[in-house]
Amino acid sequence: MPIKPKRTLFAIPDQAVPPISLFSKPGVVMLYIGMVGLFFIFQLVGVYLFSPIVIDDPSLTTAQAFAMGSFNGTVTSYAMLFTLLMLLLFSYALIKMLLKMHPSQRHKVSSSKQYDSISYGVKDYLAIKPFALHIAMGVIGLWLVFVIGTETLTYLLDKDPTAFVDDLYFSADPKWLLILVMVVVAPIYEEVVFRGVLWSAIVEQYQGKKGVWVASVVTSAIFALIHLQYELYEMSVIFLLALLLSYARAKSGSLLLPIVIHIINNGAAMWLYLMLI
Repeated sequence: MPIKPKRTLFAIPDQAVPPISLFSKPGVVMLYIGMVGLFFIFQLVGVYLFSPIVIDDPSLTTAQAFAMGSFNGTVTSYAMLFTLLMLLLFSYALIKMLLKMHPSQRHKVSSSKQYDSISYGVKDYLAIKPFALHIAMGVIGLWLVFVIGTETLTYLLDKDPTAFVDDLYFSADPKWLLILVMVVVAPIYEEVVFRGVLWSAIVEQYQGKKGVWVASVVTSAIFALIHLQYELYEMSVIFLLALLLSYARAKSGSLLLPIVIHIINNGAAMWLYLMLI
């Protein structure tokens, strides 16, 4: 009787590797430059569009309204909603176009290397599918360890990673909208971009599970660096969080789990902030 290999919490399943490759290596570089650029551009465009509307002061120039809008909670809320819409539309359109251009119109099953008749779409490439509850509980357990460790270190180092939220929160009207976008909206489009499009584009470049590790490190590093509002310590914590989210993506084979974990993390941080103000 064959011995089945033991499944551990840290084992990465083969399903973590996309069965279809959409990007060449030069294409991955261009994708990263483009997606990270659009990540900032859409947010800036959102601030530019909504600043004159929210900050209704005729004496201000457009540039002045834009500068003030960057620190206004209401403008930021609308800009993040705009960013969510644009990034989701762009990601969907890009992957849809590349799938149509792919030489195979069928789903290549990784384990058997054979084709079946199951259609392969955008949600398949991004792994938008249910995840196992026992895997989610295991990852949440790891997240709790991460939170306890980082919060303890933050306290000992006398750091205040939520200081930048003050200007946004006290200028937001309504405040519930700012809370919603920071807790729910931002995790959705950040995960779609980083643990969805960018993560999958690197993973597909490698045979086996090497791509999972490369993608996790690269996307986590970039994810930490784009949080320009933080100092080096906070960026290091974000890098570790991003690695945990990448692990959730690989272990579950689903993009939905890192989205859920990210929402829980931001929700906990927001709850703590509201308790302290």
